[in-house]
Amino acid sequence: MKYIIDRIGPEIAVCETEDGGMIKLRAAELPMGAREGDVLKWEPEGWKLDREETERRRESMRRKLESLIE
Repeated sequence: MKYIIDRIGPEIAVCETEDGGMIKLRAAELPMGAREGDVLKWEPEGWKLDREETERRRESMRRKLESLIE
C-alpha cells in the first residue's frame, strides 16, 4: 500500500491512504528529505520514498492545473 504525506508536524505526520483514509506516523520515522505530497511505501527496512510515483502525481497535478488556467 502507498501513502501520501498530507502534512508534517514536529512530532506527527499525517498521511492519506490509497482508499482515502488517514493515518498518523511519528515524524521521526519518515525518510530523510520527506515532504508534503511525497508518496511513501512500507518496506521491511521501514518507510521509503516512492520517487517515481511522487513525480508522476506531481506532473499529473501540474497538467490539471494548467488545463484549468487555459
